[in-house]
Amino acid sequence: MKYTAKGPFEKGYNKMVSAVENPEMMGMEFGVVSMAAGDVMSFDYPQEVVYDLMSGGVTFAWDGGVETVSRQDCFHEGAILLHVPQNTAVTITCTADAEIAVARTENARSFEAKLMRPEDCLCANEERGAGQMNEASTRLVRTFFDRSNCPETNFFIGEVVHFPGKWSSYPPHQHVEPELYYYKFLPENGYGLAEYGDDAYKVKNNDLTGMPENVTHSQAAAPGYAEYYLWCIRLQDDKNIVTTVVPEYEWVTAPDAKYFPDI
Repeated sequence: MKYTAKGPFEKGYNKMVSAVENPEMMGMEFGVVSMAAGDVMSFDYPQEVVYDLMSGGVTFAWDGGVETVSRQDCFHEGAILLHVPQNTAVTITCTADAEIAVARTENARSFEAKLMRPEDCLCANEERGAGQMNEASTRLVRTFFDRSNCPETNFFIGEVVHFPGKWSSYPPHQHVEPELYYYKFLPENGYGLAEYGDDAYKVKNNDLTGMPENVTHSQAAAPGYAEYYLWCIRLQDDKNIVTTVVPEYEWVTAPDAKYFPDI
């Protein structure tokens, strides 16, 4: 599936993926909240929820916790997010114009609600791809959490900052779990290409793609434009994700792989 942004977000919650309209996403739901300074919004979902601050300033209030946080943007600063279990009332007060990505999924298990900064994440800002494929796939990966640091979760979720003109999530891979990619570009008029099985989508700022089970995927960014994407995988109950790389392209990752003009 592909969600194509139709211009600037409206104030409030902007729905992109719903369990009813997108059953292939295994119950995942996703949208972006747009707020102006002084706005106050309250949420109380019967699901596990991640509130990822993309930019701006907010005060999160939840279940006895209150934190005021800010983030310049999702390219230059690490992740700041609130992760809560089902039926947790959350109030967001905007202190500077803000966008918050909201990912939800069914999860009957309980866990402690937590506001996470880069130092709390499983992976704060890991450089991947360095030294491989002539640096064609160098990128920064921020993994918020999976079941290794939150055993009760049904999410495997994080962010990628993808350098201009490069690839990420390459070689193309697949897994039985569905996955969402939500995109930002810097500058905002940039674009990238999202591999989707044997097809590809042209993706722009605020677009989203959703891969059902076993659809191969990878990403490419246009030269001159940095690409960011929030990735969100809905884990199967009591199972860890198993990723399979398309075998015919795996050779490119070998340390001694030879490329044109040497072949």
